[in-house]
Amino acid sequence: MAQNDKLKIEKIEQPENHYKSPAQVTKDETLTKEKKSALKTWEQDARQLLVASNEGMAMPERLDHRLGEVNRAKEELVAPQKHKPSD
Repeated sequence: MAQNDKLKIEKIEQPENHYKSPAQVTKDETLTKEKKSALKTWEQDARQLLVASNEGMAMPERLDHRLGEVNRAKEELVAPQKHKPSD
């Protein structure tokens, strides 16, 4: 497997290890269709952290769930695809 392919898979499977925020995923030119997958992974991880927190497990600050940021990033991916009225 090529190094670039391996890095791309890592970005999709562990986006929080490669980006400071979910918004950075949307700006990564090396990912195209994979951006949705990376954000979906981040969302699933965030939901699991939220459940764990609600069950009384302490979360280190760097593992903050960031679910709101993930949702905004997902919306940003969809927004440019919507048709804008012409002037």
